[in-house]
Amino acid sequence: MNKKSLIIIVVQSFVIMLLIWVVIFIGSDEFTDDKLLEEDESTSFLEINADGLSQVRLNQSIVKNSGIVTEKIQASDKKMSFSNYGIVQATDTLIDLKNIHDQLLQDIATLQNQKKAEEKKYFAFLELNKDEKNISDQVLLDQEAVLNNLSVTLEKKAVLKNNLKQKVITQWGDKFYRLISENEDKSNLKKILQGNARLIKITLPSAESNNPVPKKIIFSPINGNNEIEGSFVAEAPTIEPSILGQTFYYLINSSELRIGSKLVGFYTNDQKNQKKLYEIPNSAIVWSNGVSWVYTETESNLFIKKPINLINEIKSGWLAESKLLNDQDLLVINGAQLLLSEEYKYQIKNENED
Repeated sequence: MNKKSLIIIVVQSFVIMLLIWVVIFIGSDEFTDDKLLEEDESTSFLEINADGLSQVRLNQSIVKNSGIVTEKIQASDKKMSFSNYGIVQATDTLIDLKNIHDQLLQDIATLQNQKKAEEKKYFAFLELNKDEKNISDQVLLDQEAVLNNLSVTLEKKAVLKNNLKQKVITQWGDKFYRLISENEDKSNLKKILQGNARLIKITLPSAESNNPVPKKIIFSPINGNNEIEGSFVAEAPTIEPSILGQTFYYLINSSELRIGSKLVGFYTNDQKNQKKLYEIPNSAIVWSNGVSWVYTETESNLFIKKPINLINEIKSGWLAESKLLNDQDLLVINGAQLLLSEEYKYQIKNENED
């Protein structure tokens, strides 16, 4: 074998070895990619349960790194919020009317005492006049005129007092007249006059007219997060002409609400056969195909998507109902959007037949 042939054989061997190495390298990459793909695909599964609901199963590492948080669902004792708002009433006119009423009472008491004193003086003058005219007829007539003037003034004050009573009853109702006229009133309404409570006027929807007037209402400021309980006071003598329904007064033991503030009101759900409602945080709600959903964890790392019907907005979310929820559910309050994305990922794969 000559030198040239040897060189050719060596070069061919080198090329063959190089090709074998390239094939092995590329093959190992594909194997690695397939292995990674298999591992990636095994991290989560999209399933359909017996109720026809989508459920996502994640492995522990994804759950740990995803920030998914669950908490026990919170059942609510509220009913639907009213279609109308409650208004914090100004009570300065009521306080003014009480001051006028108190002044009239004081004036009447003073006049009555004066009249009694002048009556005693009149009868004394009358006896002296009968006893050989020790008091002249003119003095007696003058004293009689004083009595008559006092009686007329008392009658005017009594008329003013009665007019004030009618005004208070017309504008506020009987209960509030008793409030300003009875100094020993033992009710919580005294707190209104002292500035330690607020009076809320609210019109309940016409649909509730056949139900008993709720003794308690939960009020929540439109732009606030706190909830305050209101106690029934009385039916309001005036109505809101632009709103259909019955109008009532409720008392809130708080002086922090600003006069004129609008409040959303909720019944306490103390009636039987009412729909079960839940308080769902905003972070737990996802939207898909125009429907609102939540995820619940039924077993470790298995999350089921359930439809909900949003009833009314509350301080940190919504009142919602769903026949598929129950009081023992663990609600996903953080990470619901991630679960929805996992579901979409598998839907896209199925559509592309990948």
